[in-house]
Amino acid sequence: MRHMTSVIARQRRSSEDGQSLMEFAFLLPVLVLLTVGVCELGRAAAYTIAVKNAATAGAEFGSQSQVNAVNIPAMESQAINDVNYPQFSYGMLTATATYGCLCDDGTGKSCPNPVPAPTTCTPAYLTCDQGPIVQCVQVNTTGTWNSLLNYPGIPNMYQANGQTIMRVQR
Repeated sequence: MRHMTSVIARQRRSSEDGQSLMEFAFLLPVLVLLTVGVCELGRAAAYTIAVKNAATAGAEFGSQSQVNAVNIPAMESQAINDVNYPQFSYGMLTATATYGCLCDDGTGKSCPNPVPAPTTCTPAYLTCDQGPIVQCVQVNTTGTWNSLLNYPGIPNMYQANGQTIMRVQR
């Protein structure tokens, strides 16, 4: 009797041996797709942060002095050089900088979005009777990068934008 039960138990076990392997084979593509999707979201977050930080770096350079504020190429270069991702090389990261002026009427006016045009800083245009002249800088960045996964319905290329506006120190 004892010998008979061990034979029956062995037959049951051997008939279920491939079940776990089949379940794993069905779930593996889903798990791989889920893992790659999580990695893509992480990359997108990292690149978006880098693009926004690049705009801040360019605006910080421009806001240090009135001389830096009018140096548009240097602000744009500072923004592009701030990004340390090799995926942004070959023109995949662009920066556009501008500056402008407005009058502070004593209310502690901040720089508007968008920043006034550079022509507003000419003495013929700007006469501030109530307060000092406020000079502002603005840097916009755009970065694009390719997806790791080429899957129908998922874009092959992503884009992130950054914008920073700062008041120039006097």
